[in-house]
Amino acid sequence: MRRGDSPVTEPLREWFARPTEQVARDLIGCTLAVDAGTSSAVIARIVETEAYLGTSDPASHAFRGPTPRSRLMFGPAGHLYVYFTYGMHHCANVVTEMDGVAGAVLLRAAAVEGGEAAVMARRGDGATGAGLLRGPGNLCRGLGITRADNGIDLLEPASRVHLDRRESTPPIAIGTRVGLRHATDRLLRFSWLGDPAVSRPVPRDRGETN
Repeated sequence: MRRGDSPVTEPLREWFARPTEQVARDLIGCTLAVDAGTSSAVIARIVETEAYLGTSDPASHAFRGPTPRSRLMFGPAGHLYVYFTYGMHHCANVVTEMDGVAGAVLLRAAAVEGGEAAVMARRGDGATGAGLLRGPGNLCRGLGITRADNGIDLLEPASRVHLDRRESTPPIAIGTRVGLRHATDRLLRFSWLGDPAVSRPVPRDRGETN
């Protein structure tokens, strides 16, 4: 979907203000529109996410309650939570749950559907094709998402990052989250089954069609 199309699939705030695990699964196949109307415009289809369940999840930034970094995870839903990690990568998350309840979905990978040249220029490392937005750091780098985008409203048409819901349900693979020290056994990673843009290791242990 592009801005200006039928509003049937436009997400409402309530769509994001649902349990984080549900939103993480339902974000697979949704599209991100970045810098629409400019020479750097990109359309990307989300193919991989991870759910982080707030104060009930030891792997979540919100596990110990609100902090200057994690307070955005407590609402309102539908906003972008961006953090900088390992001194080198930005990671983009979609805030979920009702106001006051922490939750966020990490955007782990996406497939470029428009604006590939802009993504390649931002990457600047020779990456092409399915690997352009594979992995959360590369996704942010390729889309130009930084801490300057922290807190923006994904439902606001004027925002430089805008999200549109999917029109159909892709096949979903479910697995454990990547690179964690805590809660490593939870099946909270969702991906488009068989899509080449999904990051490694590719989850193959479970698949769903809806």
